[in-house]
Amino acid sequence: MLVLSVLLLDGLMPRFAAPQVARAGWGLALALALAMACLPAAAGSLAGPAALLRVDALSLPFVLILSVAGLASGARTPVLAGAALTVGTGNPVLFCIGAAALLPLLRARAVVPRAMVGWESVGVAVATALLSGPRDWRLVVLPVPALVAAAALMGLSVRPLAGARHGAPVGVAHLAGWVAGLCLALRMLVDWPRVPVAALWGGGLVVVGLVLALAGCGRALNARDAGRVAAGMLGGWGGLALLLVGLVVTGRADDLPLLALGAFRALMLLAGGVGMAFLAAILILAEIAEAAGSLRLTRAGGLAALMPKASCLLVMALAGACALPPSGGFAVTWLLVQSLLALPRAEGLVGAMPLLAALAGVGLVCGLLILAAVRLLSGLVLGRPRTPRAAGATDPVAGRLAVPAACLGGSMVMVLVPGLWLWLTRGAGWDAAGLRGAIPLGARPDWLALAAPGGGGAVYPVGIAVLLALAGGLVLALSRLAGTVPSRPVAAWTEGAPPSPPWMPFGEPAAQVGPAQLTGALGWSVAGARPARHGVRRVARRTRVVARRVLTGAEAGVGWVSRHAMGLVLLWLAVAALVRMWGRS
Repeated sequence: MLVLSVLLLDGLMPRFAAPQVARAGWGLALALALAMACLPAAAGSLAGPAALLRVDALSLPFVLILSVAGLASGARTPVLAGAALTVGTGNPVLFCIGAAALLPLLRARAVVPRAMVGWESVGVAVATALLSGPRDWRLVVLPVPALVAAAALMGLSVRPLAGARHGAPVGVAHLAGWVAGLCLALRMLVDWPRVPVAALWGGGLVVVGLVLALAGCGRALNARDAGRVAAGMLGGWGGLALLLVGLVVTGRADDLPLLALGAFRALMLLAGGVGMAFLAAILILAEIAEAAGSLRLTRAGGLAALMPKASCLLVMALAGACALPPSGGFAVTWLLVQSLLALPRAEGLVGAMPLLAALAGVGLVCGLLILAAVRLLSGLVLGRPRTPRAAGATDPVAGRLAVPAACLGGSMVMVLVPGLWLWLTRGAGWDAAGLRGAIPLGARPDWLALAAPGGGGAVYPVGIAVLLALAGGLVLALSRLAGTVPSRPVAAWTEGAPPSPPWMPFGEPAAQVGPAQLTGALGWSVAGARPARHGVRRVARRTRVVARRVLTGAEAGVGWVSRHAMGLVLLWLAVAALVRMWGRS
């Protein structure tokens, strides 16, 4: 905690600190957090002033992730240090104060500044008040402000196009807010209320998480540059994270510890494996922006030939941010599906309908995430360069790509050997599942397997990786045996096409791969998608007109009542007297 406080001061006073302080501080914070995770007994025996340095089990995974993000990016922004300091605080009131202090820092980095006197501040204040008293009837309304505050920190919104043109591109600060919001949701709904929150709220969190995930995917499919596409994808995973929090709440309320533990392990793999993949993508996009200029999908292109190393790392990072096997997204999705199947439900078709709807929503979110990643890669990596600056892009030196490559390696290790990360977070999982005393055998993590919460089997990500490696080696061997050579030497980005005319140095724009091809065809591939979209817009327009008329009528009625208040009071007294006389007669 002392190291994180120094890092926060270093970010607030950048003029008077050395640039090496940030990386050294984040490395020390990471080493201390790893020591506390490996030696929980020694960390729990601290007393007196030394107890201020201790971080409890549920906060350690998030401190580890934020420390890795700070060490990899070398960022001296106060958002990252403030998020780590907030997450490491185990006190409810201090946590809420830190979350309220983080919100203006996150809003200040957005393209459109926004005042902090809003629903987010109200949610944080109400949640703080509810957590500082008796916890019986307050649990009925606690999830509402907790969800509002967590969604504000994670950058989630129910508006599908909220971040398409006015949202900020993804950055390390957005990842820090995402991690802090996830920790806030877990703390308020799972850890601090000693009495479990009702299972009904768990189902509500599942629905809200799916809606927010679909809205984030909608922003990713409509964004115009690569940074905003990645921000929308991060929002999609944020919605799925809230869905997993709802499953943990349901498992705690229904006394199903293995279900809660399985959902919490999916959360840890989401924050670790997928979070590290997003961190690698953020760092690679920063290198591409420095070399190729703009990241707009209509201006960049052809980076597969111009920047092959950076493009390969970007493809691998986006594969980790999607549900492609054997990435972290695939492991999280598999555990999520198994947790949904382990939920208690009624018999018959009526009891299975909510489960089928949730599974369909998860499948739709995963498909939209893959579609957004393909859209980003088709506009940024494939095709030809569309500007002279993009045509002159080259790969950075190998040392600058070592950090995102290390982040990708860490993400792969977390997924291929899941027992290592789950062993470091075992104490947090047992606390979230409500396991006290003797730990059952099924609650102990396996080194190479991911076990289903309902006992329906296990999956070995390393086996899937071996099968894919064998298939890729076979394809490579067959291509080498074929011995095909290009028929003529051409520029790499022309893809074998004839030379372009002088007035079109980058080729015909209509014949190139662009970001509008996939989303433009999406409306034609789904039957009735375009008429349905027009119908929704028409209904929304009419609803706004009706709301304006209702407000106008209400204002006119209030004005008329205020002008004739005395007459109405006398009329009411006369009617009351007549009714009383009639009752006596």
